[in-house]
Amino acid sequence: MKHTSPARRGGRLAAIVTTVTLLAAPLAVVPATLGAPSAAAATTTQVTIKKIGTKTAPYKKKTTVKPSVSAKGNVSVKSKTLTVKKSGKTVAKNKKSVALKAGTYKVTTKVTYKTYKVKSTTKTVTKKKVGVPASTDVKVSCKATSVKDLGYDDYRLVTSCTSSKYDGARKVTLDVYDFGDEVWGIADNWDELTMASVPRQGATFSATLNPGVDLKKSYTVKQTTKKKVWSATKAKTKTQTLVVKQGKKPSRTTPVSKYNCPSWAPVKGNQSGIYHVPGGRYYEVTTPEECFTSAAAARNAGYRASKNG
Repeated sequence: MKHTSPARRGGRLAAIVTTVTLLAAPLAVVPATLGAPSAAAATTTQVTIKKIGTKTAPYKKKTTVKPSVSAKGNVSVKSKTLTVKKSGKTVAKNKKSVALKAGTYKVTTKVTYKTYKVKSTTKTVTKKKVGVPASTDVKVSCKATSVKDLGYDDYRLVTSCTSSKYDGARKVTLDVYDFGDEVWGIADNWDELTMASVPRQGATFSATLNPGVDLKKSYTVKQTTKKKVWSATKAKTKTQTLVVKQGKKPSRTTPVSKYNCPSWAPVKGNQSGIYHVPGGRYYEVTTPEECFTSAAAARNAGYRASKNG
């Protein structure tokens, strides 16, 4: 029952004094238990070192070689490196990649990795939810700790009220008023208490509580977490013969310096669209944009011969 104001009895407006304390039940946490490995742990775990296929290096240049490794399942690859030897001499050791010119090499790929299993940990935890919303009536069982007659049908009541709808005991101290057909009081925090009659001190009685705040109720749930359990670091190696082929000699290339072309492509093509051949009048002072293996190659690229040689 909800009253909007206290009654005036015998020309006296009763004071409303309230002290409210929620005695909450402690939270219970059940110790964690280690579950069996999940289905994911049964997944096939495999690390495979693949053969590096034949490579082709650009003419007079190098090609970059990297490890070829595949991994599946519960695994984490930590490193992939190459050790390269040519004619018994070590060219590179434990490198992530190696630049190689044309030739035949012994290449050892090494991979380090860790595997893991997924284990589940389950524990029971206690959480809270709203059991009784504020300003909602709830049937309660109360015990009168103190009942003091203030006169004029006004009583100072100290009581603790419990219900299966919320945790612990709601302790209430307030003035209640005997209206004949019911006894009612309201606290400073808007808790209201309604009962059939004024209780005796020490007596247990039934009442209706209308709380001024939400009252919480505890409940338990099972909470599962998953964790990866890692192995020690493992390693695999594979050695193979690797052939790096020489790329075809191109008809044009880039200069090796400001004034020079490589010896295998000596014809200079400058920005004016003119090409100069070795021995020509302006050959030495020409800054090439491109270099060609022959005058024919330069002409095929759209350049014309220098009129001055």
